[in-house]
Amino acid sequence: MKPIIVLSNAEQQCATFFWRENPQFYVGYRFIEHEPDVLPTPLPGIDLLPAALAVVPPTSDKPALSGKDGDPWNNDWKVRHVDDHSGNGTQLSFATFSDGAALCRSAGNVSGQIREFFFEPVDDGVCLWMKLTSRAAIMGAFCVQQCLRFTGSSNVEWRRRVALVPFLSEFDIQARGKPLETITFARRGNQWLRFPLSHTRYHTAPGFALVAGKSEGEVDHGLIVRESLDSKYCSGMYWERTAYISNRHPADCVHASVDLGPLDPGGSRLARGKVYFITGTKDDLLELWKKDFPCVDK
Repeated sequence: MKPIIVLSNAEQQCATFFWRENPQFYVGYRFIEHEPDVLPTPLPGIDLLPAALAVVPPTSDKPALSGKDGDPWNNDWKVRHVDDHSGNGTQLSFATFSDGAALCRSAGNVSGQIREFFFEPVDDGVCLWMKLTSRAAIMGAFCVQQCLRFTGSSNVEWRRRVALVPFLSEFDIQARGKPLETITFARRGNQWLRFPLSHTRYHTAPGFALVAGKSEGEVDHGLIVRESLDSKYCSGMYWERTAYISNRHPADCVHASVDLGPLDPGGSRLARGKVYFITGTKDDLLELWKKDFPCVDK
């Protein structure tokens, strides 16, 4: 089943991936979060991380939905949004198409930077493309955070409008009497590494220059996943050019910091990522990831 992508919080720049066949759960995605991590020099080896063979984003030939086409069981969500107020620090535009795909453009009125996102629904999740265009030169690393959200039923109401996935919510697990339980994993030495409860970063080899002493160690690559306690469901995220991955409580989310630098004045860089959502285990998801991003030296 392919999800539909909608804008669920324009102010916080959050999208939601939902399945009409299963309205009891939906996954959140914040595509712009916090200021970028920067360095005056590039991250050595960042282009050697696993990458997709097809990088160019597709274009939808389907008509864009109108503002009246929102899903009837959640009136907070939007299929079309245009911010025309030039006084805003960032102007956002968003459109969902009838095939479920979505386009998003975020223009910084002060920075002169434009970030464009294309979301393509597929049977095992959502394919992602992110393009940064900068008016000014970016001399070194420019790492932007991407946020995948798994809010549970015990979390605050505004977070539940963006995401509601109780069976992948660590916050729910902890609220049910397991205060130290986590279900977030990465790969280290070809083995699964479980994240601790506290806010933690793990860096890829190129990302060491960025995080220095603010990391708990190196991981094989930037794949970060959650697996339900019964191993029936698994979700995760991977981005090319990931410098580090992290978790966050009680927001119940996981992050990838994606390096889009350096850039010449007026230049652009495109990176590809994917959010996975499957019925299956983290090992099943790993095999899907290996096919999508085959340049893996393992």
